[in-house]
Amino acid sequence: LLTNSVLRTVVVLHPSHHVYLDGCAVSGASIIETPLGNLKVDHALRNQLLTSTTPKFEIMMDQSVDEEEHSGEMQYPFIAKIINDLNATRSENNKRLDIKILPIMVGSIKTNREEAFGRLLSPYLCDRGIFTVVSSDFCHWGQRFNYTPQPSSSSHPINEIHEYIAALDKRGMDLIELQRPGAFADYLRECSNTICGRHPIAVWLHSIQASMLTHDVRFVSYDQSEKARSVRDNSVSYASAVARVAMFDG
Repeated sequence: LLTNSVLRTVVVLHPSHHVYLDGCAVSGASIIETPLGNLKVDHALRNQLLTSTTPKFEIMMDQSVDEEEHSGEMQYPFIAKIINDLNATRSENNKRLDIKILPIMVGSIKTNREEAFGRLLSPYLCDRGIFTVVSSDFCHWGQRFNYTPQPSSSSHPINEIHEYIAALDKRGMDLIELQRPGAFADYLRECSNTICGRHPIAVWLHSIQASMLTHDVRFVSYDQSEKARSVRDNSVSYASAVARVAMFDG
């Protein structure tokens, strides 16, 4: 963000935790409030998406849906902080940057719909003036999540549950780095890893696959809320990745 002089919009792809959605919905807000300042919503980009033909963005999130979805909400203060930092570096003679935001909620859609929305979004998300944030966590392990796979006797040298979780997450992260949406879908069907943002991730993977640009995707951080060692434990995994377009570097 700090090195992109033509940045005008930050698109946030996030899942839906509270409403059923068989498609993608754009925020209906005009302003998103954060403790670090308000963010303007990109009306022009929203209208472009709403007038798309196939597939259609038929739904705009109302205020209650927008406010209840924490996966989008948790990103906005960080975005506001970066925009504030960008404007703080500008001289008094330069106008403040008018960077807008557009949250997009990605519902529980099938793989063919993930590909269709990815292709539709590709020319927008690959525009140098648009920065994309994909909000997700990784494995939710434990009885409270109804997901408790464990290492088998053949999983040597994996002995602890948290090591098994890390290996499970690593398989998915590797496929994201390789930018292989089909293989990522196969991985999810095989292991049912409880990645909340699996659909936004898949849409984004299809969007970059549909582009003519060369991307470099690398995970830079991984952690777990608890190192699970027994079925009494519960754990949520978190990972951060950075994607760059090779021709835009520098």
